[in-house]
Amino acid sequence: MAALDFPQLLKDCISLAKQEVGKNWSKLKPFAEHEFTQFAESAQFLAELRLKNIIDDEELKVRLRFQQMALNNVLLAIKGIGLKTAENVVNGVLGIVAKAIKSTINIVLPV
Repeated sequence: MAALDFPQLLKDCISLAKQEVGKNWSKLKPFAEHEFTQFAESAQFLAELRLKNIIDDEELKVRLRFQQMALNNVLLAIKGIGLKTAENVVNGVLGIVAKAIKSTINIVLPV
């Protein structure tokens, strides 16, 4: 099974976040690498469980949604990052991760 290219994935997620948060990037930066990597690892883990039929599509969707909410909550805890900005970053990161998972292990994440 192919592995995600985490360095490239992280680079893409950080690029998206920098653009989205603008002047608030310095506040997000200490959390970004850790949180984005953790999100990608969790999404890959869930996709692999789905690939092995350990979980079904509905459970994949629910568990991925929990991961999205967790990332969103971390972003919202950062002073100066508003709800819309946090949602845009989370949705962007999810899109990047979903594309990488689709290309490496051929599982479509419910985004």
